Amino acid sequence: MGGFKLLVEDKNFILRKLISDQELCKALYYNETNFLDQPDIERTSQLIYRNIFPFNFIPSQEENEKRTYLTFQFRKFRPTNGFYKSGDIWINVFTNRDLYRTDYGVLRIDFIIDKVDELLNGIEGISIGKLQLAEMDEIYVNQNYSGSYLIYKTYDFNK
Repeated sequence: MGGFKLLVEDKNFILRKLISDQELCKALYYNETNFLDQPDIERTSQLIYRNIFPFNFIPSQEENEKRTYLTFQFRKFRPTNGFYKSGDIWINVFTNRDLYRTDYGVLRIDFIIDKVDELLNGIEGISIGKLQLAEMDEIYVNQNYSGSYLIYKTYDFNK
């Protein structure tokens, strides 16, 4: 088995983890300020390629609607000890400026990145060891969209 097949499995693991949390899915899917009070999303997998993208962009046809997005990509992966890979997982969360406000005393982006961190920080199952949050900062996509990015480090045998 090629080493990159393991990365594909890791991406699918992240996707499943993200869509497993109903509150995160609601924050991404619903535009209402009371998104948590909206009905549960029966098929959370419908968010993949609508609100969640396992690459670093959203398709241009999606740009016409006001939405909240989460993109992620694996970066700087390298072989370690000939078998395992180590690198960074970048997660970008951004929304239309009209969707920032919520009824919950927290901005939509802050709610989402907190949920993502609950789901990913310290988990095992990616590479070897535990994912660790390494960095968080703001991102500006354009005049209508902004948010935050998170960088998680996978285990590195060399450190």
